[in-house]
Amino acid sequence: MSDEMNLGKLFSSSLEEVLGGEDLLLEVARDLVKDEIKKKVLKALEENPELKQELKSALEEYYQAKLKQTLAAMKIAKASVRLGLRTAPEELQKDVQVELEKEITRIIDDTL
Repeated sequence: MSDEMNLGKLFSSSLEEVLGGEDLLLEVARDLVKDEIKKKVLKALEENPELKQELKSALEEYYQAKLKQTLAAMKIAKASVRLGLRTAPEELQKDVQVELEKEITRIIDDTL
């Protein structure tokens, strides 16, 4: 009986390693639910072109708003940097400006 118990423990632990425990199973279940919801949404949109266009327009508007928000944040950052440079001692302003330009260039290069 002890060999059977050891074999059972080995099998269940191996199965858990392969499946990743309950987290993996829950993730699979979530993905299945998402897939079903996507199917129903896509079907409903295909059946109602007016609703599909309304949603498309709203998503475009949302996207544009997010871009405007990002642009505004960049403008705030730019103004903040300029303000910081103005408040830095004159003898350090050039050094700070050079370092800022390097950092901004690095950020842009990393982004692209």
